[in-house]
Amino acid sequence: MRRKLITVLLIAAGTLTLYHSLQIQPLQTLPLAEYYIDNSYILTGASNVVTSVYLYFRYYDTLFEALMLLFSIIGVIYMSIHEGEDYND
Repeated sequence: MRRKLITVLLIAAGTLTLYHSLQIQPLQTLPLAEYYIDNSYILTGASNVVTSVYLYFRYYDTLFEALMLLFSIIGVIYMSIHEGEDYND
């Protein structure tokens, strides 16, 4: 019964989120996007705007995402290895 309730609540939350995201009107002007397009080559020297944003403007974000992935993998491996051990000595 509990799993069915959780399933219904998750489906309801997903449906509500999808409904609200479809109701949002897109912005007509994006000043930050215009700034990146106009100044990416001048600031970074990269001819591709996506590359300049990824490697220059979001460097720390990318670095910490990779570190979090690494620590998650280490945690999963550690928990898999030590799953059945008994520590009652």
